[in-house]
Amino acid sequence: MPAALVLNTPQIDLTESGDTFQTFNGVDNVLRSLAPTNTLYAAGADLRDPYLSPIFGDVSGFPPTFLRSGTRDLFLSNTVRMHRKLRAAGVAAELHVFEAMPHGGFGGDSPEDLDAAAEQRRFLTKHGRRAQRCRQVIDG
Repeated sequence: MPAALVLNTPQIDLTESGDTFQTFNGVDNVLRSLAPTNTLYAAGADLRDPYLSPIFGDVSGFPPTFLRSGTRDLFLSNTVRMHRKLRAAGVAAELHVFEAMPHGGFGGDSPEDLDAAAEQRRFLTKHGRRAQRCRQVIDG
């Protein structure tokens, strides 16, 4: 198991059942529905299979998780729903939602992108140190 997970606007529900797939249709200037691609990718498998759509799986035992999205991201529902699922399973999870941000951010140099990157670095630094301490205890 990794020391931590970073899920930036994750595609964790191939069924696209979250409400932002409807409410943000045409609002997110980066992303549109991937339903035809999801069906092709699944190759006949059930889109609710947790190996395809982790939102439908057991997340107990997941490592600390960082989740990021924006208020105009088509995958906002995915991100928020996964955060709630992780928290309900007792997993330490951080949710970061940035104002007006579409899927994937603004291209890297906006104040929001820089803030998101700083939050992600802080999270990884914190959990990277924890992983190093665990290795030191295991290695003796």
